Amino acid sequence: MVVGRPLAPTPEISAAAVAFEPAIGRPLVKRTMQFIDSTGKLVDKDKLPREFDLFTNREPSLFAVAKLLATHLVNLNRVEVLWRPVTNHLLEVIIHPLNRLRGWGIDVITTLVRSVIQCDYSTPLKENQRLQTLFISPLNELSSTSFADVQQKQVDCVLHLLHSSGDIISFGWPLFHNIVGAINNSQGKLSLK
Repeated sequence: MVVGRPLAPTPEISAAAVAFEPAIGRPLVKRTMQFIDSTGKLVDKDKLPREFDLFTNREPSLFAVAKLLATHLVNLNRVEVLWRPVTNHLLEVIIHPLNRLRGWGIDVITTLVRSVIQCDYSTPLKENQRLQTLFISPLNELSSTSFADVQQKQVDCVLHLLHSSGDIISFGWPLFHNIVGAINNSQGKLSLK
């Protein structure tokens, strides 16, 4: 073996790794869920002082939000298990009064939605109503906020999805209508590009 040269995986090693995956899959998902819960607690802990106006000169840590994004992007193959816990934590972040933290939260949610729509699934996404609804519902839930920056990024994400994946998202149209209608009702005069 030559030092510094990477080894190419042999078919025997690849087959053994595939056979080993189900055995480690469940504990790995469990540990990932524990990590997401712990990261979500960091988000909640960071929000707590703001709610009680303690430590008003302290900037919130964006570490937890960044870790939620990184964890989910690495685990896109487990999206059905991890989607709700991650997006629920992020939906809590977008109601934060601090613009910077709220901006990071909405950026992460829209990045995740765009990422999962582009992935390949065993049942094509175009034919899977459950997954389409699951993936677009966090965008729909953003409609409950009155922050203009969140609504603008929400509309930008919807427009991006319509332009890039409109032919795939056949079951998501009612949710898109709800989003546009909710923003129109709350703003009255939001101009769509």
